[in-house]
Amino acid sequence: MSETIRDGETTPEPAADPPDEADPESQRMDPQIGKELYGDRFSAVYSRLDLDGVSAVGTGNTISIVTNNLGQPSARPIIGDLVRIAELLEVYVPTAADEELRKRLSERSAVCLAGRPYTGRFSTALVALARRHGPDHIHEITLPDDVDPEVLNRAGDSIQENHGYVLRLPGNQHRHIMRVLADLFRRRSASLLLLRDDDSRPGGRPGSEVQHHRPRPSAVFRAHLRRHLHARPGSTEENSDQQVDRYLQYGGLAEALDSCYGPREVVSIAEAVGAAHPADDNTLARILDSSQPRRRAHAAEILGTDDGRPGRRPRRLDQHERAFRIAYAVFARQPLHYVFEAASLLLEEIDGQAKRVDWGRMALQYPVSELLGPLKVDWQESRDAANSQGGSSRSAWLRDGAMRGAIIDEAWHEFDSTRPALLTWLKTLVTTGDEPMRRAAAEAAGLLAHHDFGRVCTDLVDDWAASPKRRLRQAAAWAMVAADMGGQVGHLVRRQVRGWAGGRRNYQRDAAARVYASGLQQPDLSWSLADLRRIAQDPMQQNLRTVAGGVYQLYTAHSADQIIAELAAWSQDRQLQPQAGHALLKLAEKVDDDSPDDVPDLLVRAAAQEVDCHGLVRLWRVALLTPGLSPRAWRTFGQWLTKADTDDTLRKAVASLVAELAAGPSLSRRMEFSLVRQPQFDNGLPEWLDTAMRR
Repeated sequence: MSETIRDGETTPEPAADPPDEADPESQRMDPQIGKELYGDRFSAVYSRLDLDGVSAVGTGNTISIVTNNLGQPSARPIIGDLVRIAELLEVYVPTAADEELRKRLSERSAVCLAGRPYTGRFSTALVALARRHGPDHIHEITLPDDVDPEVLNRAGDSIQENHGYVLRLPGNQHRHIMRVLADLFRRRSASLLLLRDDDSRPGGRPGSEVQHHRPRPSAVFRAHLRRHLHARPGSTEENSDQQVDRYLQYGGLAEALDSCYGPREVVSIAEAVGAAHPADDNTLARILDSSQPRRRAHAAEILGTDDGRPGRRPRRLDQHERAFRIAYAVFARQPLHYVFEAASLLLEEIDGQAKRVDWGRMALQYPVSELLGPLKVDWQESRDAANSQGGSSRSAWLRDGAMRGAIIDEAWHEFDSTRPALLTWLKTLVTTGDEPMRRAAAEAAGLLAHHDFGRVCTDLVDDWAASPKRRLRQAAAWAMVAADMGGQVGHLVRRQVRGWAGGRRNYQRDAAARVYASGLQQPDLSWSLADLRRIAQDPMQQNLRTVAGGVYQLYTAHSADQIIAELAAWSQDRQLQPQAGHALLKLAEKVDDDSPDDVPDLLVRAAAQEVDCHGLVRLWRVALLTPGLSPRAWRTFGQWLTKADTDDTLRKAVASLVAELAAGPSLSRRMEFSLVRQPQFDNGLPEWLDTAMRR
């Protein structure tokens, strides 16, 4: 029985909770969820795709600045080289802030650009710095939430002469930061440009701050489509301009562009048109129908419910239809019975908020086709068995998956007094429902966190994270990852997770580990590993596998060496040894999807000498000698030996590993005892293995 500390008191965690998840992939959130919730705003971090083009300005090489974090594992600021700036300059659309920003940068070494997210302010910052310092001299500074930007003063050598640096800064510390860092950048003839969120009107700003202005949508569309068309063989600038003019004359395009929330949505439309070029009117109509502005307009139609028929509609039918359609979106791709149950719960909550007499659940009043209205066509497509789940003959199916987020957004924004009912409804779904219901509700909560992060955390997620029930802590993790998938509140998500990881409550620390096990990625791997190390020191984690699941999700071929080095350091700490062993075994069993022979990826990295073999030996020694781990460890180690026995490229590395492990007398005796009893070695150990054990 584990214990937890709550406000200075120690209480046991209930033993009746179900066993921890054995399958690491059972916790990970499918990136498809991000596409459904956010459409064009889906964060590329979760897509696992290599982006291309000028919309993919990103980080190349990084420089880590080591800091001492008050004795805790180091979480290091990073400075990344931003690439493809020259391509950005080709399509950049001037804004009213450009000239003022140029002037401020010529006068000061530290300047702040304030504006709303998704308005193109990051591009404006990069272009301003590139015009001053050159496109190859631009970097982004990324700081952990608990590291003060003043730490950069201790890393002056990392700031290069005549280079530009951009730093996204949440909160309102920009003036203080500019004061304390201005001298550093002045000495290096460099520029620091801070970005901060600001919804206020311009006016009354200090001389070091510039208000950002969103570029004209039609100009952004023209610039990106023109570049796309001009890249085609045989195309000229004049011809490209004529083609763009022709597309802009299409009815509905101008309205759709003006309805875009920001340049990113405009660029998505331009790229779709460019990919379909030459596009006729029907093709353009299809492209616009799948754009974010049209999705929002369609969501308004779906929740409008007025069918236009004469006569008085039955009492509460409007609310019933809206509740059913909202539930249909929340439970997209799930069996339809979840929609019925969730819609009834939402109606009950709405009645409770309105203090109406309980009318009970409606039955046999309205058919699904009438309740769904415009979604009827989508639902009919779900009759195909390929679209159903769990043996259900019907499922909540959306032809355009991204309509899911658009409908939830519309419900949150467009109806009075809906928000308290929606939040309480999601809480009910998570606390009383089964896993599909909890997942769907947590995903919806993550989307709503984009609109009111503090309220969603206070009313829902914080309580789930502090719950003694693992299933609720997992719901909190899914909600945080769903919120992070949209990109806009990523800094708030990471601040929340780091608060849980470093806090006093055991349950919240476990929830933080579950966030990593569900797919969260920090800007730098060392930040994630620092959090997981803090969590692994919690005595409650000794009987859980959550930390190991977080390490498993962070593992890639490129991160293997850093992760093994971190786990090897854990293996030197008696308190962390069990978690290091569990993590090794998960990684030792992880097979790359592209491996034809099901060879574990870590074994491939070891054979290629891409990981520290001495660190790997220390980890295997911990796993093989720890009583609770040794049975599984010997089976997994035996599988490595079997793969090496049939693959010459693996044998040398495994033989070296065996020889180093067998150098210790106690482990040598156990190895001989355990391996000969594995079924694959019934006919004796292979000669190479026997030789390695006796070196």
